[in-house]
Amino acid sequence: MRSTRHLLLTMLLAISGVAIACTDAGSPTTPSASSPSFSTAEQEMSTEERQQRHEELKLQLKSQKERIKAERELRKAAYELARDEWKDYKREWKRANKGKKDKTVDLLRCRPRPYEGEAAIIGPDGGTLHIGEHELVIPRGALAREELIIAEAPTSSLVNVEFYPEGLTFSRSAKLNLSYKGCQVPSDIDLRLAYLGWGLRILELPPSFDQKDLSEVTGDIDHFSRYAIAY
Repeated sequence: MRSTRHLLLTMLLAISGVAIACTDAGSPTTPSASSPSFSTAEQEMSTEERQQRHEELKLQLKSQKERIKAERELRKAAYELARDEWKDYKREWKRANKGKKDKTVDLLRCRPRPYEGEAAIIGPDGGTLHIGEHELVIPRGALAREELIIAEAPTSSLVNVEFYPEGLTFSRSAKLNLSYKGCQVPSDIDLRLAYLGWGLRILELPPSFDQKDLSEVTGDIDHFSRYAIAY
C-alpha cells in the first residue's frame, strides 16, 4: 500500500513538471539586443528626417550661392552711383553737424563698399560666416538644428549687414564683428552695434564694444535681422 502511494506521488510530480515546462515555453521572452525597439525605430526615423532636411538645405545653398554671385555683378553700377551720393552726403553732413553737440544716436556712414554676400549651412556644432570684412560666429549649441544662414552687406554708405532667415533666434548669443576699416572716425567717439528696423530706425543697441585697434565693433546678438554700426 505504501509503495502504491509512493508510485502515485512520483507520477503526479512528473506530470506537474511537464506542465510547468510547457507554461515556461509559452511565456514571452525578453527581446534580444538585435530586436528593434520602438525608441530605436523612432531614432532612425529622426536620422532620416535630418538627412532629408540636410539635402534640401544643400539645394537651397546652391541656389543662394548662384544668386549672390549674380548680385555682385548687378550691384557694380549701384556701387558707382553710391560713391557719387556719398560725396554729396558728406558735404551735407559736415554742414548740418557743424557745432552740433547733442548725444542722439546716429548711424555711421563711410565711403560705400561693393556688395558682399555669403551663405552656409550651420547646425548645432556652430560655424563662422564671412561677409567681406565682416564676420558672424555662431557658437556650439546656439542652434537646435541645421539652418541655411544667409548674410548680405548691401552697397551703401552705412556699415550694415542683413541676415536671414529673418527672426531666427539663438539659444546662445552669436558674435557679430562689423568692420569699419577705411572710415574716418573721430578718436573720441565710441562706436556701437545697432539693430535696425524699417526706415533705418534703431530698434535696439545690443551689448557691444569698439575695438579701435582692429577698426571693428564686436557685439552679441540673439536673433536675426539687420545690424549696423552706430555712434
